[in-house]
Amino acid sequence: MLPRLFHLYGPLWVHSYGIMIALGFIVFLLLTLHHPKRKKLISTEGYLNTLFVGLLSGIIGGRLLFVISEWEYYAQNMLEIFMPWEGGFIVLGSIIGVLITVPAYLIYHKVQVLKLFDLAALYAPIMQAIGRIGCLLAGCCHGKIAPNLPWSITFTNPESLAPCHLPLHPTQLYLMIASLGIFFILIGPARLVAKKPGIMLCIYLMLESIARFGIDYWRGDRGQLHSISIGKTITTTLSIPQLYSSVFFIFCIIALIILSFGKQNKDA
Repeated sequence: MLPRLFHLYGPLWVHSYGIMIALGFIVFLLLTLHHPKRKKLISTEGYLNTLFVGLLSGIIGGRLLFVISEWEYYAQNMLEIFMPWEGGFIVLGSIIGVLITVPAYLIYHKVQVLKLFDLAALYAPIMQAIGRIGCLLAGCCHGKIAPNLPWSITFTNPESLAPCHLPLHPTQLYLMIASLGIFFILIGPARLVAKKPGIMLCIYLMLESIARFGIDYWRGDRGQLHSISIGKTITTTLSIPQLYSSVFFIFCIIALIILSFGKQNKDA
């Protein structure tokens, strides 16, 4: 596709991946910043500071989980760990980073954590869908070889992170479509059942976990795999992101039950 948009100076290039990630974040910022619910929960300055903390922790978490899942490669190319503009993030890693740091920041500033996270969860899929266009342009998150697939895509740019001149599953588009589907579920059916703070967040994380777990089977860059036995006859291989997705899903089921039947905390 088009990993690099244009040359700046010397070794400096403007990368399509970084541009699309930035665009997705800007759209997310605008949608949430002007939302009436945000205005009731936190000041504009406080929200922008929160987004900065979330952006930084999301970048670190997403990159860290990607490096862990591709450690066999990065162990031999240590300097490339610090080149995230080339592509290489895992959304679940970003979510973990945000869930660790942002609640602590909001609690310190006496902001209702779950209500603000519900708002963020509503529009996070839009940010992800735009970011997946960057994945497609860069060639990261590419699919397996699919010679007979009518909608397969072929990368020809030698700078692409995907293998060139081979028909591949367009997993970047699968993930983008999944994110858009999650968004429409959240703004539609999910709103009917998300009556308490935190439920919308749980539904988003559950749907994201399901999407990542399923689509990962078509990925051509699954990294290190782990054999999992189910009973005596079924054995499957799971990637690190799939393992994290499974844990996330189970955690969200438990949290959803607690939030649904527990007493509502006004400060949550």
